[in-house]
Amino acid sequence: MAGSLIIRVLVPILAAGALAACQKVLKDAQLRPLATLVGTEWGLQDDGRFVAFKMGGEVVGSGGCNNFFGSFTQDGRALSFGPLASTKKACPQPIMDGEREWLDLLRKVRAAEANHMELTLYGEGEEVLATLRRKDWD
Repeated sequence: MAGSLIIRVLVPILAAGALAACQKVLKDAQLRPLATLVGTEWGLQDDGRFVAFKMGGEVVGSGGCNNFFGSFTQDGRALSFGPLASTKKACPQPIMDGEREWLDLLRKVRAAEANHMELTLYGEGEEVLATLRRKDWD
């Protein structure tokens, strides 16, 4: 009887402690800096604008209407995009304006810092251009 009571009391307490420890480990892992952006995908908002970093310095993404592709170079914190080409679909003007702003922003990138949840893009003089959310960890 006493053993059964102990099990009914201790097991939930131990399970809760283990769960809290696992959550802390996961949170710590999410905030750990990324060494490379290869294999990651990031979004500006929930409006379809995103950028994905592929092997071989290839970058693909969407401006919300059109898809784009091109190249990127990452060396530590330094990040830059090569020429970006895109498809030529026509969308409503507000979407097209947002797309133009997105592609212009990417062209201005000079550095980046990322953990497993966020990517911060910097321009000349360490100006923060945008903070993106990791798409494949949502």
